[in-house]
Amino acid sequence: MAESKLATLDEVRAYIGRKIEESMEIDGTVIKSFCECIGDPNPIWKETAPPGLVTAAMISSGAMLIGVPLPYKRSVAGGADWEFLKPIKKGDKIFTSHEFAELQEKSSDKGPRALMVYKSTHKNQRGEVVAISTNTIMSY
Repeated sequence: MAESKLATLDEVRAYIGRKIEESMEIDGTVIKSFCECIGDPNPIWKETAPPGLVTAAMISSGAMLIGVPLPYKRSVAGGADWEFLKPIKKGDKIFTSHEFAELQEKSSDKGPRALMVYKSTHKNQRGEVVAISTNTIMSY
């Protein structure tokens, strides 16, 4: 089986600014299933989605959908920051715009690494921003 070719940092940098969009319907079944998975029976989640629902559904999909190649053999999640601005309600449709925003070159005594930063804006069907997220993938 052939290994996939790694990208140069310049090839990765060429993806900066690339965007992709996706959407997700928030219905009662999705909310109920998610709450069962996390073991949270709180009745507040009958009409409102727990914030973790959108983080679990869309935390890494933007990076995969944009298709930015890795510059090094390994990768690991490098952290995420979320800001929740409005509740996500049953019946909402969430539209997410993911953007490959930044490439940071780093090095240490263990070798070079790259921090690949993705920024996402999550809006409901009324165009209201419900959440903003920044996710980082470290390739090393």
